[in-house]
Amino acid sequence: MTRTEVYALIEGERKYQDERWNPQTTSSGGVHSPEEWFMYIEDYVSEARHVLSRLPVDRAYPEAMGIMRKVAALAVCAMEQNKTPARGDMTNLA
Repeated sequence: MTRTEVYALIEGERKYQDERWNPQTTSSGGVHSPEEWFMYIEDYVSEARHVLSRLPVDRAYPEAMGIMRKVAALAVCAMEQNKTPARGDMTNLA
């Protein structure tokens, strides 16, 4: 896949997340702290480990990569909601 195709998948997942988790559907409005985002990501990583350790490759890989798409989009949303420094720039965190 090209990077453009990958980014399109992430954008599609972000749109899905915004539709699913918003002020009308959840009390948090889909807004979370960095700690919460890491917990959500860790939970999906755990799910991927479970899939990869129990299913045959022809089923496990597509499911695991679907989870990877979700994790990538979760990380993007976390960065949208919480100030994120550029690589090498740890001065503007306040």
